[in-house]
Amino acid sequence: MSSDKKSHSNLRSEIREIANANASVEFNLVDLPLAYHYKLRDFSSKGMGILIKKGSEILNHLHVGDIFDMRYHPEHATVYPVSLRTKIIHISEPKIGKYQGHFIVGLSIVK
Repeated sequence: MSSDKKSHSNLRSEIREIANANASVEFNLVDLPLAYHYKLRDFSSKGMGILIKKGSEILNHLHVGDIFDMRYHPEHATVYPVSLRTKIIHISEPKIGKYQGHFIVGLSIVK
């Protein structure tokens, strides 16, 4: 296996661990006064993300390619959050299903 495939595999494993059942992510935006805290979701084999309701003010401040320092809170409250640089890789609206009325914001940890 090439080192590129191996490192991608290791990264995916790390992301899966971060996005466990009750894990969440928190971040601040420079131009907004509040900290935003969302439950992490493992949407597919392609990655993790968060759900943001349509009409939420934060959607006006998030763009594909933006990189933020985000604090990842593991599923157990006794474990300290980990700060990781994170890139927004997509913002998409599901056409049908249980996530209607929301946007899926895909996240990728930047090494």
